Amino acid sequence: MSFEKENNLPDKLIYTKEVIEFVTVANEYCVLLESLESLTREQFIKSTYKILTLLHLKSLTLPKPKDISNIETETFMNEADWHFIDNNISTKLGSMETFNDLREPIIPDNPVNISISECLTDTYQDLKDFIQLYQIGNEDAVTEGLWECKNNFEQIWGPRIIIVMKEFHNLLFGNIDLSNEENKKSEQQSQNSENWINDIFEN
Repeated sequence: MSFEKENNLPDKLIYTKEVIEFVTVANEYCVLLESLESLTREQFIKSTYKILTLLHLKSLTLPKPKDISNIETETFMNEADWHFIDNNISTKLGSMETFNDLREPIIPDNPVNISISECLTDTYQDLKDFIQLYQIGNEDAVTEGLWECKNNFEQIWGPRIIIVMKEFHNLLFGNIDLSNEENKKSEQQSQNSENWINDIFEN
């Protein structure tokens, strides 16, 4: 899927370089979580750690619209979709699924206990809905969705991906065996899903 800016696109906020780069990374994050069967646990943790660092960076530079129409934006994921992604992640992590105290900016003194899979799935839900809106292309809806996405990064899924980055950092750089024989596939099956991420960090 390509979100490259064309010369004939109108000069509007939703078509800026920052937004297009964010949508591109968000889309690859969603594709990753939709492709868990082709990854071993170790490959999943490595790929997710890399893409989350990039997603966090692109979210920080994402502009927040000032003039919004306050229309109700369409959502595309339902509860069954959410549980499907959450269960796949939890199954892939196996014994490495953990629960962590989450302090959200709006209620920092009232932490909630949340799993890695829930953190990743909540993020997936927001990003998937925004990507779908962006593909439809209604400018008012996309602008409203962009505001919601930036706001939810600041208040909801931003803290969640930081939790996962911390946990995956410790798994990757600690003396921990990440292998899971039941989930192993051939190296070739997952190589393509990691190539674009590796290219970004190497170039």
